[in-house]
Amino acid sequence: MPKDQETRLPENHRANWYPPWAPRFWNGMRISDYWKLLRASQFRVHPTRLPMAFMVGGCSVINTCLSGLQTLCYKRTINKTPFDQPPLFIVGHWRSGTTLLHELMSLDPRLAFPNNYEVFVPHHFLISKPILQPLVLLLMPPTRPMDRMPMRVQLPQEDDFALCAMGGPTPYRRMAFPNQPNDDFLQLDTDNLTDDQEVMLQQSLTKFYRSLNVRYRKPLVLKSPPHTGRIGKLAEWFPGAKFIHLSRDPRELVPSTIRLWQTLDQVQGFQPARYDEQWLLSYIRRNKEVMYGRYLQDREELPPNQLMEIRFEDLVADPLSQIEALYEQLELGPFEPNRDNVQQYFASRGDHKKNANRLNADLESWIEENWQDYREAFGY
Repeated sequence: MPKDQETRLPENHRANWYPPWAPRFWNGMRISDYWKLLRASQFRVHPTRLPMAFMVGGCSVINTCLSGLQTLCYKRTINKTPFDQPPLFIVGHWRSGTTLLHELMSLDPRLAFPNNYEVFVPHHFLISKPILQPLVLLLMPPTRPMDRMPMRVQLPQEDDFALCAMGGPTPYRRMAFPNQPNDDFLQLDTDNLTDDQEVMLQQSLTKFYRSLNVRYRKPLVLKSPPHTGRIGKLAEWFPGAKFIHLSRDPRELVPSTIRLWQTLDQVQGFQPARYDEQWLLSYIRRNKEVMYGRYLQDREELPPNQLMEIRFEDLVADPLSQIEALYEQLELGPFEPNRDNVQQYFASRGDHKKNANRLNADLESWIEENWQDYREAFGY
């Protein structure tokens, strides 16, 4: 496209400081999975990222040993533990408020969730948590790099990060080598998975959820944007599973997503990202089209007591009534045991400041042209 017709991105995309020693998505990998990740990119690690690559490699040796030990100690227990309490999945586009709702639902003492430590080391958290979690706590920064949300080891975290560590099929693998040709985003529609990828996805999620079930023995509340295009398969693999979908005005969603990918590629990549603005906008659009092409079909197959859709704007305007309504529609039991927790959560975060999402005229026009289907589907 001619230069004067290119869409300019907003300029507020500087990442919050993220120390070089802090955990990355790849730090929980075993040797074999880390080798496959490097080999798939032809080992194109940038010289400035070699310390990170060596650190991940050292961690992979530890993970391999601890994984074998956990298998020896817990394999039979994990396989025998009944998975008879259907999980609750929180889905939606990146930056649509899924993290906020995940934290609110995790306040309910009747529910369990994977925390930051468990998703970063899914192979061995059952045996290593008492020893290694305090170390991870020391290494983690206080806030996430893409926003000012707290980043503490005990907070809930999305389980696609566990898939990264397990070598499973997830579009997040692109972030390891952001300059390499990659079509992993097509996995946002489960119809695009090969038979082997589908089997691996099911086995990886089942193993991780069963391991969590061994520790908590409560219904799990899980969150991951890529699950948005998986709800049909997840409902099949985990009968009775419930789903909550978050949507948000694209004029807020898109600038925040731009910042997200720029930040994560900067923090997580084994090479500095070199793509241009037009590539990033195209990538965001294709993600949306693939993921919601599947979601909008699969949602029609789920009854009202298994799927509820909430707008982010409604959630933050009146969180108590919105959450009480989802407890009722999804038949999660009485909301009262969690009401005070939700109230205290918002009272404690009264001084939290969101990143300002500046929307220039070019980007606003691009959103108007490319996000009409999303706006119509969710009432924007």
